Amino acid sequence: MQGIVGLELYGAAGLLRSLVVSPRHRSQGAGSALVTHAERVAVERGVSALYLLTTTAEAFFRRRGYVAAARELAPDAIRRTSEFAGLCPSTSAFMVKYLPE
Repeated sequence: MQGIVGLELYGAAGLLRSLVVSPRHRSQGAGSALVTHAERVAVERGVSALYLLTTTAEAFFRRRGYVAAARELAPDAIRRTSEFAGLCPSTSAFMVKYLPE
Protein backbone atom coordinates (compact mmCIF):
# COMPACT_ATOMS: atom_id res chain seq x y z
CA MET A 1 0.00 0.00 0.00
CA GLN A 2 1.28 3.45 -0.91
CA GLY A 3 -0.94 5.45 1.40
CA ILE A 4 -4.37 6.20 2.75
CA VAL A 5 -6.60 9.21 3.36
CA GLY A 6 -9.76 9.61 5.40
CA LEU A 7 -12.77 11.67 4.44
CA GLU A 8 -15.71 12.50 6.70
CA LEU A 9 -18.75 14.06 5.04
CA TYR A 10 -21.25 16.34 6.80
CA GLY A 11 -23.59 17.69 4.15
CA ALA A 12 -21.89 20.56 2.34
CA ALA A 13 -18.83 20.34 4.61
CA GLY A 14 -16.18 17.65 4.65
CA LEU A 15 -13.19 16.85 6.83
CA LEU A 16 -10.04 15.53 5.19
CA ARG A 17 -8.09 13.52 7.72
CA SER A 18 -5.38 11.00 8.29
CA LEU A 19 -3.39 11.40 5.09
CA VAL A 20 -0.49 8.95 5.37
CA VAL A 21 2.00 7.92 2.69
CA SER A 22 4.53 5.16 3.22
CA PRO A 23 8.10 6.48 3.48
CA ARG A 24 9.28 4.82 0.28
CA HIS A 25 6.42 6.42 -1.74
CA ARG A 26 6.83 9.98 -0.48
CA SER A 27 7.75 12.73 -2.93
CA GLN A 28 6.42 10.62 -5.80
CA GLY A 29 2.90 12.10 -6.03
CA ALA A 30 1.06 9.52 -3.93
CA GLY A 31 -0.11 12.07 -1.37
CA SER A 32 -1.30 14.46 -4.06
CA ALA A 33 -3.15 11.64 -5.82
CA LEU A 34 -4.90 10.65 -2.58
CA VAL A 35 -5.95 14.24 -1.86
CA THR A 36 -7.22 14.67 -5.43
CA HIS A 37 -9.22 11.45 -5.12
CA ALA A 38 -10.74 12.56 -1.78
CA GLU A 39 -11.65 15.95 -3.27
CA ARG A 40 -13.30 14.26 -6.26
CA VAL A 41 -15.38 12.02 -3.99
CA ALA A 42 -16.34 15.03 -1.87
CA VAL A 43 -17.52 16.98 -4.94
CA GLU A 44 -19.53 13.98 -6.15
CA ARG A 45 -21.26 13.88 -2.75
CA GLY A 46 -22.16 17.58 -2.78
CA VAL A 47 -19.40 18.93 -0.53
CA SER A 48 -18.58 22.58 -1.21
CA ALA A 49 -15.89 23.11 1.45
CA LEU A 50 -13.26 20.65 2.60
CA TYR A 51 -11.54 21.32 5.94
CA LEU A 52 -8.48 19.82 7.61
CA LEU A 53 -6.22 20.16 10.61
CA THR A 54 -2.49 19.57 10.41
CA THR A 55 0.57 19.97 12.57
CA THR A 56 3.15 19.02 9.94
CA ALA A 57 1.82 19.42 6.40
CA GLU A 58 0.55 22.98 6.10
CA ALA A 59 2.85 23.77 3.16
CA PHE A 60 1.83 20.54 1.36
CA PHE A 61 -1.84 21.49 1.57
CA ARG A 62 -1.23 25.14 0.74
CA ARG A 63 0.34 24.02 -2.54
CA ARG A 64 -2.91 22.17 -3.27
CA GLY A 65 -5.15 25.20 -2.81
CA TYR A 66 -5.97 25.01 0.90
CA VAL A 67 -5.87 28.25 2.88
CA ALA A 68 -5.73 29.05 6.58
CA ALA A 69 -9.13 29.43 8.21
CA ALA A 70 -10.23 30.80 11.56
CA ARG A 71 -11.23 27.96 13.88
CA GLU A 72 -14.14 29.98 15.25
CA LEU A 73 -15.67 30.08 11.76
CA ALA A 74 -15.70 26.28 11.37
CA PRO A 75 -19.14 24.83 10.61
CA ASP A 76 -20.83 23.19 13.60
CA ALA A 77 -20.53 19.73 12.04
CA ILE A 78 -16.76 20.13 11.78
CA ARG A 79 -16.50 21.53 15.31
CA ARG A 80 -18.23 18.41 16.65
CA THR A 81 -15.74 15.96 15.11
CA SER A 82 -13.36 14.22 17.49
CA GLU A 83 -10.42 15.51 15.47
CA PHE A 84 -11.46 19.15 15.83
CA ALA A 85 -12.72 18.81 19.40
CA GLY A 86 -9.63 17.20 20.86
CA LEU A 87 -7.55 14.76 18.82
CA CYS A 88 -5.59 17.53 17.12
CA PRO A 89 -3.90 20.11 19.33
CA SER A 90 -5.22 23.66 19.37
CA THR A 91 -1.96 24.72 17.73
CA SER A 92 -2.80 22.72 14.58
CA ALA A 93 -3.27 24.66 11.39
CA PHE A 94 -6.95 24.73 10.42
CA MET A 95 -7.37 24.94 6.65
CA VAL A 96 -10.13 24.95 4.06
CA LYS A 97 -10.50 24.50 0.34
CA TYR A 98 -13.67 25.56 -1.44
CA LEU A 99 -14.52 22.97 -4.07
CA PRO A 100 -16.09 23.57 -7.49
CA GLU A 101 -19.72 22.66 -7.87
